Amino acid sequence: MIICVCNRINCRSVREAVDAGARSPKAVQAHHGCRINCGKCSTTIGEMIAEKMDCQMPSLPMMAAE
Repeated sequence: MIICVCNRINCRSVREAVDAGARSPKAVQAHHGCRINCGKCSTTIGEMIAEKMDCQMPSLPMMAAE
């Protein structure tokens, strides 16, 4: 699915950029040699980054509050 119409960036391209270290919509665009144009994709790219980071983070053990 196309995420950024202006720069023709799809889901796979976003995941590729995140796997390479991109941690913001601007970094995803830079990874592909372009810049954010209209900005409508920023929210979706940000959500995809957050989702990927959530999956990579090991869950921390719960501890009782004192």
